[in-house]
Amino acid sequence: MGLLAASVLAAGCTHDAAERATEPPRPATSSVAQSIPPPRSSPVPSVHSEGRVRVLEYGDLVVRATPESGGVRTEIEVSNTYARNATYSIKISIADGKGWTAYNQFWLQDVPSGETGRDEAVIGSEDMGPVPRIPKIYVDEFTPLVDHE
Repeated sequence: MGLLAASVLAAGCTHDAAERATEPPRPATSSVAQSIPPPRSSPVPSVHSEGRVRVLEYGDLVVRATPESGGVRTEIEVSNTYARNATYSIKISIADGKGWTAYNQFWLQDVPSGETGRDEAVIGSEDMGPVPRIPKIYVDEFTPLVDHE
């Protein structure tokens, strides 16, 4: 069966969010029967700091960005609030607001209903210039795909 691509959710989570561009949805195929869940109301992003860690809470998604010497350690976690297993495609960008921008695509597969999926990566590098001390976090894509029976 076919896998449908969801609309790309662009949610800049800082004041200059309107400057972020979105990508068009991309079709994909899979032998596993999945569907895009019905749209939910848009969550309101909440950004705060926990010491050196910048934290974005956006509905079922939590992103933590910690500046390190070699880039920004970025940890994501998604709570599956659907009745079935879900796979999540998530693109996170980290920026400094002055031209330093890096991103990573995360793919959390088969997160059981009621469970939380997690992943982490170092985004960017010191070769790009000074690592942001107070990183700006952007959710460029957040696409849940929920299993059929």
